[in-house]
Formats: sequence, C-alpha cells, structure tokens
Amino acid sequence: MSSVASSFLVSIASVFALALCHAQATPLDNAADLLRNGHLVQADRAIAQALAAQPDSARAHYLDARLLAAEGKWPLAEDELERARRLDPALRFAPAPQVQALASTVMRHRWKNPSGLAGYGQAALAVLFILVSGSLIIGVFRNRNRPPHA
Repeated sequence: MSSVASSFLVSIASVFALALCHAQATPLDNAADLLRNGHLVQADRAIAQALAAQPDSARAHYLDARLLAAEGKWPLAEDELERARRLDPALRFAPAPQVQALASTVMRHRWKNPSGLAGYGQAALAVLFILVSGSLIIGVFRNRNRPPHA
C-alpha cells in the first residue's frame, strides 16, 4: 500500500474516531463544555434538559450551581450545590479544588445578594410600621382623658 493511501486511511480512521467520541459525549459533558466556554444560554438549556431527564443527577445539579453562580444568582446556586451534595456528598465527578472554589464563592456572596437585602429592607419597614403604629396608639390613649380644646 502506498504511503498516500495509508495516510488517507489513517485520516479517515481519525475522523471516524473523533465522530464516535463526540457522539458518545453525554448531554452533561456538552453542558460542561458550554459552561466552560461561557455559552451560558446554551448551557442553561442543556442543563435543564439533563435535569428533566435525570432529576437525581448530582452532576446536573452541580453544573446548574456553577451556571447560577456564573449568572450571579447566589441563593439559587447555593441551593443547587446543596442538592448536589445531598445526592453525592463527595461530588466525585468534579475536581475537589473546583468544588471548593465554587462553595467559597457562593458563601462569600451569600449576604451580598440583592434579594437577601430586600428581605432586610422588608423587616426594617415592618419594624418602622410597628413603631409608628405604637406611637399613634399611645397618643390616642394619652389624649383620651383630656378635655377637648375650646
């Protein structure tokens, strides 16, 4: 066989092997690649499909946590990370430094979340309402026994 023909056969075999590897890639592998490359919208779709097909997949919930963290949705990212840990406490599918970095980042942003601050704002408004209402009620009781002004 000539070197050109053998080179051609090797090329065809390589293309076939690459196509076979790509075909065997799981949807979660595709989602991880999309997430790694910053294609958040496509990664979101792929992760949603994976979660619909495998709702008890720790890896799918972990990837969702990474996606939500990349989007700045810290409370949701924390929930998904906890869900992944409940399903697989060791998170064996992910590198330990990556898991630790994600957990640290999520925890660091835990109190910086705008919706968390909105909760504090609502509590402050409730306290203000109680104070104003209490002042009005006390004023009514104080003035109850006074004679009317003429």
